[in-house]
Amino acid sequence: MPDKDHLILTAAGPDRVGLVEKISEFISRRGGNIEDSRMAVFYGEFAIIVLVSGDGDSLSTISSRSKDLEMETGLIVRMKTPGARVSRELFLSYKLTASCMDHPGIVYRISSMLRSLGVNIESMETKTYSAPVSGTPLFQLEAELSVPTGANLDELWERLSDFQREENIDIELITT
Repeated sequence: MPDKDHLILTAAGPDRVGLVEKISEFISRRGGNIEDSRMAVFYGEFAIIVLVSGDGDSLSTISSRSKDLEMETGLIVRMKTPGARVSRELFLSYKLTASCMDHPGIVYRISSMLRSLGVNIESMETKTYSAPVSGTPLFQLEAELSVPTGANLDELWERLSDFQREENIDIELITT
């Protein structure tokens, strides 16, 4: 079976009912397959990123007809051919969760620390919410990480522990 080609579609704009259906129909009717996707609505704005696979002709059609999708949905649509895929054998998968009272700089500090250790953030979701009784703003982060097989895991644990104490943040790191 020949290798599939890939295309990354991103779109953003005002949310309305049926956008996921319109995007998935657009891809499917042109011979593409959705392999992976993430979508969210923030303050009435919809955003999506989709990994599409298919043969070269199908992906070329999807890419060249992106203006049709923009007209139909009112979204700003962009297409990109991804670069070469890095071998997953060179990395260990971890899940990081963090929670604390909300304050500026949490994502920056965590991402900076991870970068300094060569750890890649594969996906991340954050949210703020109110504590049930007090209404105090709380912050939660969940991230999927790729840690190089040669990384110093003791240093990673130590840096996370230090950060936990400094910022009064609960952090959990587990292998996946």
